[in-house]
Amino acid sequence: MAIQLSKQQQQYIAAGTFLFAAFGFVYVKFFWMPIAQAKAEAAQKIEEIEAKIVKAKQQAARLERLQAEIASLNERAIEAEKRLPKTKSVPDILLSISALAQKNRVIITSFTPGPQRSQTYFIELQYPLSVRGSYHNLGRFFAALSLEERIFNVSNINYPTADAMGEMTVTFTLLSYQYKG
Repeated sequence: MAIQLSKQQQQYIAAGTFLFAAFGFVYVKFFWMPIAQAKAEAAQKIEEIEAKIVKAKQQAARLERLQAEIASLNERAIEAEKRLPKTKSVPDILLSISALAQKNRVIITSFTPGPQRSQTYFIELQYPLSVRGSYHNLGRFFAALSLEERIFNVSNINYPTADAMGEMTVTFTLLSYQYKG
C-alpha cells in the first residue's frame, strides 16, 4: 500500500525537506556552532581562572608564613647590625667604652682613632687606648668589653707592673668592626 502523491505534493515535500535541511544547516552553522564554541572557550577560561584561584590560595597560605619569616629575618638583621654596624660611629664607640670604664672603675687616659684595615666582608677599625685601674678592675673592664653588643676585640696588651697603690696603666689596641656591605 504505497501512497501515491501528486507531482505538486512531491514538490512540496521536496521543498519542505530542502527548507528543513537549509534551516538545520543555518541553525547549526550560525547558532549552534558559535554557541558551542563560546561555551567551550568559556569552560576553558573557567578552568584557567580556577587554576589561578587555586594558585592564589596556595600563595595566600604561604603569605603569612613568609611574612613571619621576613619579620624574623629583619629582627636578625637588626641584631646583626648592632654587632657589626654599617657605619664607623666613633662617638658611639667612645660612649660605650666610657660607660664600661666608669662602671668598672677604670680611667681612660687616652683614646686615639687609629688606622683601619679592609677585609673581605668588613673593615677592622683600630683604636689605641690607655686605661688606668687596679688589676681586677682592668680584668672586669676587658671582660665587659668582650660581652658588649657590638663586636670588640683587644690586641697588643701591655701590662706593666703595678705602682705602690696597686694601680697600673695598660696600653692596648681596641679593635672594632664595620660591615662592608
